[in-house]
Amino acid sequence: MAAKRTDSEEIPYGNNEKQDGTSSSSFELKEHLLAFINSIAEYFETLLLYAKKIATEKIVIGIQAYIFFRIALFFISLSVIFFLAAFFLYLQRQFAGDPLPAALGTGGLCFFISLIGVFALARKLKA
Repeated sequence: MAAKRTDSEEIPYGNNEKQDGTSSSSFELKEHLLAFINSIAEYFETLLLYAKKIATEKIVIGIQAYIFFRIALFFISLSVIFFLAAFFLYLQRQFAGDPLPAALGTGGLCFFISLIGVFALARKLKA
């Protein structure tokens, strides 16, 4: 005895007369819609890749700038130390070899330079 067929087994998808006209066009519309959605997804994926690339470049540039800034600060601090040492020796010669007035003069210069820095910072914070 043969088993009964169900409705889905009796009518294959390609031979259905109702599906030939409207189903074919709706299937094409679905394909176009899915392709459109896929292109939008690829567009946003491309945007994210560009954003990641730009962010990576900016991070690398920022790290390089930080390293160069630290190197510049090192040499600036070294030059300030040498300037203060030269100023100390100059004052020591002016005061006939007495280190106390030379140290006080050098300390006064350091205090003046730090006050200029504090005023510049206060001006920057007000703006």
